[in-house]
Amino acid sequence: MLIRRYGARFHSVSIDFDPAAMTEVGFRRDGNREWDAEEFLTAHQMIREVEIMAEASDVVQEAAERVMLASLEEKVAEVLSGLEEGQFLSVESKTGVDYPRTRYDRPTTGDREFTYTLDKPLRLGIWAPK
Repeated sequence: MLIRRYGARFHSVSIDFDPAAMTEVGFRRDGNREWDAEEFLTAHQMIREVEIMAEASDVVQEAAERVMLASLEEKVAEVLSGLEEGQFLSVESKTGVDYPRTRYDRPTTGDREFTYTLDKPLRLGIWAPK
């Protein structure tokens, strides 16, 4: 299950990667589960942190960004599928501190393809019961 901390609570979240949004790399509370943060931290420990990046190029700017975000989503899904029973995957990147944003580069000569990347890796933590 994918989770994220919001203040004093952890919530289950779903991926909301949208190239048209202000924050393209987003997660939305899905309402399935939530825990008091202190209770969760007492019962669980982070056993590993994973950083993921993605990159894509295309002559169409929106297509490059969509492909990059789809690749990022696939990588998150791959980490999620590797979790063992009772483990959680949490979004560890913090808004305003190290939260990833999409960036593009386009050379002034040559192919002039848009190349999209993240300015910082998306940090995810794998949590297991103590």
